[in-house]
Amino acid sequence: MNFDELALLTALNAPVGFEEPVLEYMAAELQVTCDHVEIDVRGNLFARQQRDPSKPLVMLMAHADEIGFLITSILPGGFLAFTRVGFPTDMVLAGQRVQVLTSKGVLQGTIGVKPGHVLRGNEARIVPPVDALYIDVGAASVEEAAAWGIEPGTPATFYGPLTQTAHPDRVMGKAIDNRIGCLSLLEIARRIHADESQQFNVVYVVTVEEEVGLRGAELAARHVNPDVVIAVDTVPAGGTPDLGSHELPWTIGAGPLLKVRETNGLSTHGPLRKLLREVAAANSIPYQLIVDTAGITDGSAAQQASGNIAAAVLGLARRYSHSAVEVLDLRDARRLVDLVCAVLPELKSREQLLRIQLPK
Repeated sequence: MNFDELALLTALNAPVGFEEPVLEYMAAELQVTCDHVEIDVRGNLFARQQRDPSKPLVMLMAHADEIGFLITSILPGGFLAFTRVGFPTDMVLAGQRVQVLTSKGVLQGTIGVKPGHVLRGNEARIVPPVDALYIDVGAASVEEAAAWGIEPGTPATFYGPLTQTAHPDRVMGKAIDNRIGCLSLLEIARRIHADESQQFNVVYVVTVEEEVGLRGAELAARHVNPDVVIAVDTVPAGGTPDLGSHELPWTIGAGPLLKVRETNGLSTHGPLRKLLREVAAANSIPYQLIVDTAGITDGSAAQQASGNIAAAVLGLARRYSHSAVEVLDLRDARRLVDLVCAVLPELKSREQLLRIQLPK
């Protein structure tokens, strides 16, 4: 799992509705390893490696979009009012550095914070509401900000370059959710492409608008009509001092996450979950079973596209979700890629996906 490529992917700014930079990168890379690449009007990207149509059609998916902001107006003095897109965490916003993505280029800015010297009493301990916050890009007036290309609807993202920690496998930065999923898809596609003996039937799908309600995934699954869906996404991790072991009993560095159920969402298809566990055990790949997380993934939406989809979610634990400094252990992603590449040869027929075998 290449740090430099993940750094490149996370540096691409692609908030919901503005996913083009990630889609363009993924399309260029997948064209190297896949037989056919296409995109729908919504923005979902499809890349096919179809070597044996008799095998079950497997759809591997990850979302391109990241959380962010939209400018709503320019305030007197050149400050920017904004709203959230995809639920950045309120408590981390004040004082955070951001990038405003204008048609004329990227502007560096910060979300303003009232000076500590003038805060009084409980005010110093209250998280300000989003509608009380503003972005400062250094403009001196409304006219100057407008001249720089800022207008209502201009998107913005956190500024958080991917950074290597002292631990050789642990990194932190913005948009790890879900650029690590995108990179995992690329690694799987490259590994399969390099081994011509592997005769699979795979479609890699990069979805849009996941962070605002899984909007691209169901459309994508209807387009592909797969037998199997495996969604790759990040999941909030436990293992930190502020979380009890009962709250999120999984952590970074202990292997990919195999979801049994998502809160108000997917229940992983039983035969597929069993197969993933058997393959992991046979290949000594550590993994973590998890039940109910703080959210749901594209897997839940894709599963509902038809009555003939066996769906599973493979997660990657990451700390400090929806902030500019998400923390990930790259070993988890490497093991996830190993697991997917090991399970694909074992998906040999559609019949093995049936939850019960009817008597003959």
